[in-house]
Amino acid sequence: MNLSIVDWFGYNCAPRDRMRAIKEAGFSGVMLLWADYFDKDYKLFPEYAQNAGLIIDNAHAPYLNANHLWEDTIDGQEAYKEIIMCVEDCATHNVPTLVMHPENKKGTETVSLPCDFSIGIERVKRIVDIAEQLNVNVAIENMSRPEYLERIFQDIQSERLGFCFDSGHCNVFTPNVDFLALYGDKLMALHLHDNDGSEDWHALPFTGNKNGAILHQS
Repeated sequence: MNLSIVDWFGYNCAPRDRMRAIKEAGFSGVMLLWADYFDKDYKLFPEYAQNAGLIIDNAHAPYLNANHLWEDTIDGQEAYKEIIMCVEDCATHNVPTLVMHPENKKGTETVSLPCDFSIGIERVKRIVDIAEQLNVNVAIENMSRPEYLERIFQDIQSERLGFCFDSGHCNVFTPNVDFLALYGDKLMALHLHDNDGSEDWHALPFTGNKNGAILHQS
């Protein structure tokens, strides 16, 4: 099994040094945050990871504009283009899987559902179509509203479309939803982190106080 960690793990040091530290800590792989939220040179990270001897498990798409994906607006079209660029970058850099949020939570509040899912579903279909052409997997992550996953997996069938299970998000937003029972056969990525059930800490596993059962299940 490949044990990986995200490239941004909370310490502000040079990206090359982070990759070396990840390898020296015993991890064999890395998830790349494919956005400039923390580092402007993120497109050089595949080279840094390779030089450190790390496998790239997947890349995480930008998520701040995810809610716009479901809107018939210019912002919605820009959010769609942003994900398409990520799929193309994954193909260029031989990253096998792109993880994306179907929506972006607002702190610990759940987001409102769109009045019409069809706009977003059509965009996700086009994203998956391009991913199929480029041999890239697209893994949809569980966030605050399971309805998004339900609609996506109900309306789109593709071997390139799969699921990313996030234990921390499950604990904060949907502790009573068994995502692995629902979509375990589609699992392409796994995010294991912890919290106390009230905030999305992204803390080390088993350092929270409520989600041990979810982590053990994962």
